Amino acid sequence: MLIALFQGDETAGLAQLARLLGLARMQDAALRVAYFHTIPRDRTDPDDRIVADRYREMLRIENTMREVVTAALRAAGRPSVELVVRFGPPIVEVSREAEAFAADTVAFAPGAGFGARWRAWRIRRRFAARAGVRLLVLETDTVAPGSREIVVRPA
Repeated sequence: MLIALFQGDETAGLAQLARLLGLARMQDAALRVAYFHTIPRDRTDPDDRIVADRYREMLRIENTMREVVTAALRAAGRPSVELVVRFGPPIVEVSREAEAFAADTVAFAPGAGFGARWRAWRIRRRFAARAGVRLLVLETDTVAPGSREIVVRPA
């Protein structure tokens, strides 16, 4: 099982990480957590001087996400899970990572924003044509604000 976390949806993904780990544990599945981020721009100061180039920014993002996800995994009681950080267009990178990991299930929890829903739709569409890969999308119920209920819809 590949659990995908996306840039901008870190909070929603980390909130559902324990549930996704539980599902993987019930299936006795090999598990990989992947964080997908667009390629960052150079970080500059107010005088437009480069403070950190793209490579350093990618290293900073990768280290930060490794710490955050490792802490969440420890809290969920599953510290020994492989974590991968990939940079590029998220839709393409999810497909590549699923192929590289030979995942039979790709699971993620999109946020409530329009961009997150658009990305979830595009991922559903990309994986609909692929045989042998199940897609599990955990969505928070948007009908009742503040609700902790989870809606599982077929891909």
